[in-house]
Amino acid sequence: MTLEHCKRYAVWLPLLCGAGGASFFLGRELWFDEALTVTNFMLPLSPGEIYRAYTIPNNQIVYTVALKLWDSVMPEAADPVAFWRTLSLLFGLGTVGLLTAFRRRVGGSVRWSDLWVLCALALSPVFRNYATALRGYALSWLWIALALHGAYDIFHGRPGRGWTLYTPAALGAVGTVPTNLLALGAVVLYAWPWSRRDFWRDGRLWGLALTPLLALALFYLPILPMFLNTFTLNEGFSGRFRALALVYGAAALTFGLLLAAEAARWKAAPEWRTRWGRAAVWLLVFVPVFCLHQAPFPRVFSPLFPVFAMLLCDALTAVRWTRGKALTAVAAWAAAQFLLNASLPMLAARAGLSRYEDDYLAPWYMAPDYSVRRLLPELREHPDLRTLFLSFNSDPCPILFYAALADCRVDFQPDLPYGRVKTLPPDAWFALRGDDDVRSFETRFGRTLIPAEAIGHLRLYRSGAPLGKR
Repeated sequence: MTLEHCKRYAVWLPLLCGAGGASFFLGRELWFDEALTVTNFMLPLSPGEIYRAYTIPNNQIVYTVALKLWDSVMPEAADPVAFWRTLSLLFGLGTVGLLTAFRRRVGGSVRWSDLWVLCALALSPVFRNYATALRGYALSWLWIALALHGAYDIFHGRPGRGWTLYTPAALGAVGTVPTNLLALGAVVLYAWPWSRRDFWRDGRLWGLALTPLLALALFYLPILPMFLNTFTLNEGFSGRFRALALVYGAAALTFGLLLAAEAARWKAAPEWRTRWGRAAVWLLVFVPVFCLHQAPFPRVFSPLFPVFAMLLCDALTAVRWTRGKALTAVAAWAAAQFLLNASLPMLAARAGLSRYEDDYLAPWYMAPDYSVRRLLPELREHPDLRTLFLSFNSDPCPILFYAALADCRVDFQPDLPYGRVKTLPPDAWFALRGDDDVRSFETRFGRTLIPAEAIGHLRLYRSGAPLGKR
């Protein structure tokens, strides 16, 4: 095979990295949010009903409808969870493919440094997680990648095709997750240097900025009361600086030493709007974290990662590479990535991050000891177990999902929402998460809890004597 052949096939390397790394996680078990999306919205509702059932943000409408359509073509013999996850993987791989094509358009060819950045993205925990998640973030990446292509066409002589790509991409992005306005804002900032010098008079730039807002209004006005009601749920992350630490920690984990090239590029940028436009993309994280009454969950910022990757590709094209410099840089990057991945638990602990809030560095539902399915065979070992209380933290949604698949005939009492279960029969059993406060449940139900089994991250208890009669 000639060097020319190697260059031709090298463009497939990011796709192979993404498919190879993420495919190992297609069979992982559902966790709380995923099971909630599947059981409350996707399975029982039609596409039209899904749109009208925006009661909580877990229903990421465009994604849920896409998952519903994907489910309708599922083969009878397929594992449902792995099959559903494959859709997200296709969205993730489609994103990598679109970003590779985008680099060809921007630079005239796909450089080796572009492939380096895209492979870093495709091999990252961020990609592995969301490209196999039953959530709308991989689909969000795809919309953002399409928006980049549309913006490029708008400013480079193909406005008709550009708006045809950008407008539905903006509508699809905000219809998947409303906070994708941030990522679309990043696309506008990325495209800013392509506008005229008197950019404040360039209608293309203003159109690019206003289209996502109009798309948001168009999509959610028919369901406006439900949309506004989601703001009253008061959901959010437990700490502002911890949220920032997670987002930028995920960027460092994904790209590592490549971030140094962006810092150098910012310093050497030829004009001020290029420099500050690039900086503003990275700083978009600060706006909602400090302007909202509560910091949003860090996963809200994952759709920014395709634009981060494009900034790094730009930065690396400005470096004058020799073969020796390139080999040294890649070796140093690989070593740093290995050390970063190996020290993840320690880094997360030092930053004061809860493993139950971390969707980026070391999410607990990706841990080896996470399993709710292992609970079900244990229930059959106890014929006297007829009623099982499921604490809010025990992941009741996936437990109920897998119990239905296994036709497990137990009277489950899920504490969802928290505090729903008021009374239990005297012979009830309890499934709690390992770090649940057992004494609080003893006080709440007036009975002692006797440990029975430890099953992964879950603990099974049976009812003992009433409190005060021990």
